[in-house]
Amino acid sequence: MFSTLRRASWLFLTLMVLSCVGMVLFWKNMFLSGKAGGPLGRKSLGTRVLSEAGPPTDGATDDVLLRRFLEKVNNTIDARIAAKVRDNKQAQLQLHPSSRTSHVAGVCQWCKCQQNLTELDVTHTVYHHIIVSDKYKFLYCYVPKVACTNWKRVIKALEGSLASTDQEIDIYEIHRKNWTYLKDYDQAGIQHRLQNYYKFMFVRDPLERLVSAYRDKFVEHPEEYFGRRFGTRIQKMFRNGMWNILGADVTFQEFVRFVIQAEGYDLNEHWQSYNELCQPCAVNYDFIGTYENLEEDAEHVLKVLDVDKKVSFPRRQAQIYNKRTTREVLKEHLDGLPDAESYLRKLWTKYSLDYAMFGYGMPVRDAR
Repeated sequence: MFSTLRRASWLFLTLMVLSCVGMVLFWKNMFLSGKAGGPLGRKSLGTRVLSEAGPPTDGATDDVLLRRFLEKVNNTIDARIAAKVRDNKQAQLQLHPSSRTSHVAGVCQWCKCQQNLTELDVTHTVYHHIIVSDKYKFLYCYVPKVACTNWKRVIKALEGSLASTDQEIDIYEIHRKNWTYLKDYDQAGIQHRLQNYYKFMFVRDPLERLVSAYRDKFVEHPEEYFGRRFGTRIQKMFRNGMWNILGADVTFQEFVRFVIQAEGYDLNEHWQSYNELCQPCAVNYDFIGTYENLEEDAEHVLKVLDVDKKVSFPRRQAQIYNKRTTREVLKEHLDGLPDAESYLRKLWTKYSLDYAMFGYGMPVRDAR
């Protein structure tokens, strides 16, 4: 009798286990197929695309795998998500804001880039780039050349140190301010803010940002620091011993060659990748805005923070921004490169993860 009861108990437990496994597989299939959680499913577009076939296993290099990933995304992207940049001259892949963060999560899952921020030493770049507002409970990861000056204006206005976001102020004074960063807290304080504060960042096309950095630091507003620190180094690397102590007159070709091979100390924040600066695979950002949709995305953030009645995001100055689009400036600089296709391939490799994460189309020479 006891033997019969024992067999019956084992049979019952076995059936229960099989039932649970079946339910798990059922819901997993529902989520990955996009049949649950609304029109796009609970999984991001990137995750769903990758889940259909999985990463190739033919020994291809990481940049080749990412290129294939983007090609698949470009070919299957939902029409509701596609948008044109503001000047309407370039149909550029832009993820809808509501799917952008989940798309990033999907890419992080595919490239196995997920990690806990506490695993990174507090000296890591990301701790020095996330600005903290305890009063308004938000974390902003600033990215140079992606409207970070204007976002710092907004924060200063919220703090009361600026009468308004349009007040005249020395631009260098904004960046020199003694900001409060995530690095300024202990681990318990860091975890509390990561879990409870609103987290956001802004991105733009990686190559447009690169051209903007070059023009700002080496052409239009050359700084002695950048000239001495990077200009002379670049010239020594590519001019066969011919250089000047101020590091002036660095060409775009020299700058690109330098960036392509830059590592460690040569990776200045103005051309360091978004992935490295803000660690979107370790920080679960609530919102990722874009430079291409800056005013609308900024307004959204201010409304979420419930400060849109207190401050407004600075408007672009028409006399500056309407002269040429950033795509036209990018095309001009790419056209000036000898063997531009070769440089583009190398730049793609450098910033391929940024392109994949944030939904930008692969760089092409004809940027019109």
